[in-house]
Amino acid sequence: MNQVILEIARQRRRILAMVLLLLLFNIAVLVFLKGYLASAISNAQTKWGDLRRRVAVAGQNDASTIYRRGKADLEQLKAHIPHKSQFPRLLGGIFDTAASDGVRVGAVSYKPAVVKDNTALLSYGITLSVSGSYAAVKNFLADMQKSGELFVIDGMTMSNNDPYEENVVMELRLTVYLQEAP
Repeated sequence: MNQVILEIARQRRRILAMVLLLLLFNIAVLVFLKGYLASAISNAQTKWGDLRRRVAVAGQNDASTIYRRGKADLEQLKAHIPHKSQFPRLLGGIFDTAASDGVRVGAVSYKPAVVKDNTALLSYGITLSVSGSYAAVKNFLADMQKSGELFVIDGMTMSNNDPYEENVVMELRLTVYLQEAP
């Protein structure tokens, strides 16, 4: 049996040498990956974690600074809330946006309500129906979201009753916030 193996080894010397060389090369690559690169990856992950922690700590301030910044942000937001007398202008802006996007406005209804815990702030719930091509309705919705006014889109439904004609009807529910007193 040993003689058969020795005979095969003598005849296939080049192939066996190549297999042995590839085996040694694979072992060397494995040792390099396990030894050198594993520790380098571990060190890089540790440094990355330390940097993230430092950035997080640097972004934090004391409570008084956070309070002042929050109060200033609320005042800035309050300055952007239009007065109740501006409601017709806001509604007209919705109609102008609809006209520029090529959609037809159907039924519009609105209901004012006082915001809970803030009697100086009103919320107008507006429901409107627009119809047109899908692209026009989609553009109208995108323009409403991009408008500079404080609209909150509460919900929407889209329907197309005729499968042969592209006429999408969208029911849009949104809320507009207005100040009660100037």
